[in-house]
Amino acid sequence: GVTLMEMVGVVAVIAILASIATPMIFDAIRNAKVSAVVQDVNTLKTAVARYYADTGDYPFYRPTGTNDGQRQLLVNRNRSNNGDVPGWSGPYIETELENRITTGAFMEVNRSNGQWACDVDRDGNTDGNYVYLRMDNVDDETAERISQTIDGDGGQITGNDAWFSAGLVRRPNANQSSGSLSICLMRM
Repeated sequence: GVTLMEMVGVVAVIAILASIATPMIFDAIRNAKVSAVVQDVNTLKTAVARYYADTGDYPFYRPTGTNDGQRQLLVNRNRSNNGDVPGWSGPYIETELENRITTGAFMEVNRSNGQWACDVDRDGNTDGNYVYLRMDNVDDETAERISQTIDGDGGQITGNDAWFSAGLVRRPNANQSSGSLSICLMRM
């Protein structure tokens, strides 16, 4: 038979192995989500550029939108949802996209305003208007990894060039812990 001490030893070894493997598993999951976002960003950059080349306008895309006018990368409808977009020759993406970080969380492609503007040259001032991807419910560590992958500034946490306030990947109004993330796709 098996003694109590042998069983305790086996359980202890399993617990030690689990404590080592669990963080690595969660890290791999986070890295896969970051890679999926970067892939979606590249897809959207191409889609926005093609949409603009065809229509002379910038698309509005909200996968959870209530009408086709909010899904212009897939459907030929104007923002008011009362007619077609002249020149539209999409669809510009193959399938409906979703927030890859938090399933069901808000996501959209839209035109920038002051809150969602970009500071590509990292001087502390916004650099004009952009078409951007907004994703909500993005935790700080994941957001910083996305910024590191796209901008190469994930470790920078102070000054005008902090990851959350400069570059193509930012938090709105340079608020590091807002939960929302803006990724600039194309200058307007």
